[in-house]
Amino acid sequence: MKKFPLWTTSIPIIMTAALFQYTFDLGEQGKLNSQFLRDRIYPVAQIINGAMTNFKFRSRGPTAPKNNVIIVEADDDSLSTLGRWPWHREVYAQLIHAIFQLGAKGLALDVAYSEPEERIPPEVYEKLKTNPKLLAEVRAFEGDPILGEVVKTYRDRLVLGYASDLECQPRYNPKAECPVLDASLQADVNTQIEKFALHDEYPFDDALIEKSPFKFFIRVFSNIPTLRDVAQHSGFFGVDPDTDGYIRRYSLVALAHKKIYPSLALSLAEVIKGDHIKIDFSKDGLINRAYFANEPTSPIPVTPLGYVNLNFRGPSRSFKYVSVIDVFKAFDANDAEMKKLFKDAAVFFGTSAVGIYDMRAFPFDSNTPGVEGHATAFDNLLSSDELKSASSINLKWLPLTLLIVLGLLFAWVFSNMQAVPSLLLFIAFMTTLGLIDLKLLFNHGINIPTAFLVIETLSIFGFILSIRYILEERNKKFVREAFSKYLAPQVVDLVLEDPSKLAVGGERRELTILFSDLRGFTSFSENMDPKTLTQFLNEYLSEMTEIVFEHQGTLDKYIGDAVMAFWGAPLHQDNHAELAWKAAVKMTQRLKEIAPEFKKKYGIDVSAGIGINSGVVSVGNMGSKRIFEYTVIGDHVNLASRLESLTRLYGCDILSTQESFNLIPDALKKEFHCRVLDSVKVKGKKNAVEVIQISDMPIATGLTENYAAAKAEFQKRNWDRAKELFKAASDAQKNATGHEDPTSEVYIQRCELFKANPPDENWDGSIEMRQK
Repeated sequence: MKKFPLWTTSIPIIMTAALFQYTFDLGEQGKLNSQFLRDRIYPVAQIINGAMTNFKFRSRGPTAPKNNVIIVEADDDSLSTLGRWPWHREVYAQLIHAIFQLGAKGLALDVAYSEPEERIPPEVYEKLKTNPKLLAEVRAFEGDPILGEVVKTYRDRLVLGYASDLECQPRYNPKAECPVLDASLQADVNTQIEKFALHDEYPFDDALIEKSPFKFFIRVFSNIPTLRDVAQHSGFFGVDPDTDGYIRRYSLVALAHKKIYPSLALSLAEVIKGDHIKIDFSKDGLINRAYFANEPTSPIPVTPLGYVNLNFRGPSRSFKYVSVIDVFKAFDANDAEMKKLFKDAAVFFGTSAVGIYDMRAFPFDSNTPGVEGHATAFDNLLSSDELKSASSINLKWLPLTLLIVLGLLFAWVFSNMQAVPSLLLFIAFMTTLGLIDLKLLFNHGINIPTAFLVIETLSIFGFILSIRYILEERNKKFVREAFSKYLAPQVVDLVLEDPSKLAVGGERRELTILFSDLRGFTSFSENMDPKTLTQFLNEYLSEMTEIVFEHQGTLDKYIGDAVMAFWGAPLHQDNHAELAWKAAVKMTQRLKEIAPEFKKKYGIDVSAGIGINSGVVSVGNMGSKRIFEYTVIGDHVNLASRLESLTRLYGCDILSTQESFNLIPDALKKEFHCRVLDSVKVKGKKNAVEVIQISDMPIATGLTENYAAAKAEFQKRNWDRAKELFKAASDAQKNATGHEDPTSEVYIQRCELFKANPPDENWDGSIEMRQK
């Protein structure tokens, strides 16, 4: 079965992120018709993006309000002084009067007076009807008429508040729960707030209203007729928290049948600006554009459903707060400083006392007086710096496009990069995205929903890194199992630590190759039964293999009793020749140690010849698709094998070449007791190679000097003199060890042969071997 590219495993992550981004975009635009997406996906998407928005605000830090906005608060001190909430109506009347007398330009009340204030029980009123004069005197003490007179006095600058008692979205709520066309309910709403509707009407028929995603008021609790009949401005103060309870957006307008109603902040903004809002609708009944009539070129970044995304100024109490008690004191004392503070100010009256329970969660602070949300929306409207979304700047396609394109790109890049470069790229991207998103965009009032892109990128990076880790662990297990057969354990560990050093397939590399072979194996193996022979070979090869692994060599293969190994691959080793020479010396030493045991156990004398050569060869996994082995091939491999065969001729244990000798550190050459034996043309080679003996025993005194002099005479064809010197060299060896020097004896025979049959004139002193 064909394997899928690693990057394709991230497609589900990209699709999931795209689903959330797509759902969020449709939800913000009022086009989310799927109930599953609306009920299951959108709330989660809203929470995720909201958390990112909170993070952006807190990263940005607080900024000062841009307009003179004051919040007059009914705080705990005010309640302690003026009595329990709600206060008598004349207290509100005095407060409104004092605020305007201190110089306020406009005032919005974040409270509603939905029921008449009754200080005298109804039964008393019934009894007083028989005495009209006394009844009139009593009514003079009621608070509602007093408040009504104040409202009437300041009607052009005062905005009353009201709220919805029942609201719904016709497209998403069942008709029974959302009777937007119910005449009786609509009549009640009209009675209470119709006079405060905007000049424009919702320009669509009932059929479209029944399918609209807008927020419609079904019931409201407004102000008593005494107040609303004389009032000129009023706005709703209901809020719409996101799924996580945080308030991040503000409903600028709401609908009731075909009437459009302003929020508290919008109504006060119209008062302060002396202007009114205009709304253009698209054919599908959603808001296309909103702007103040005198500022048609400065549209308000309102969503299709009538919301503005609030640009919060900071944590709780970012605006100027003045206690109700302080307002009364300043008014009574005609305080010049307070008059300076309130001059031309836009004022919101609301509550901050803990017991009134009007605290809200905003991005900077989860326990802020709700009135501050209206103050924020007002400050945004007057400054035209509400948060702009991607659709507000005509780039609604951007978030989803970036998410898909960058998701696919990073999936491919992370799949084809090593872990460290991937991590650096991931950090660089996140840093760049953060700088662009926070510094370039958000600090300039543009909030692109990047939460899903961040989560997607983090998920792809983590997922692919995890998959690659799993695959690498599996590959390490495979490599360990495969290479432990012919690599030393420490070499396997190094390969696993840095797999880049392991080349799969052939490559040209300088290596050192070793061949070891038992002498006389064919003859004594014929006299052993198979079981005994197998036992012997297992013991012998185990000993030799351990030495190869001990010296970090790679076991190539066993050829009967022969051992083939090499150094310098798959892991690069600068000292490959030195390791091979040390392994060869150790093998001869170990064989001498165990030879008596083998003699006793199997009745045979064992000795081995070892050939070593260095050079550039081909190394890698070679063979068929089904069966292959990690091996080396090339002329230098063949030469190492020929050298092993020559050990029988020269009567020595280890032979190497000048190529290997040149790679050995000078300090170690003496330790290896090296001696150049001959210049040989092995079978299949035209050029002669110098054959060097390696021994674990020191060379006898007089052997080296006589041998070198003899070779010089041999090269000059002085056969008798050469024979004499070779004899001296052999005698020196015999005096030291008890037996002649085999190589000198070979040369003595050659001298006799060449004396009888001289070589041709082009002879270079080398000997040509015609057998392997």
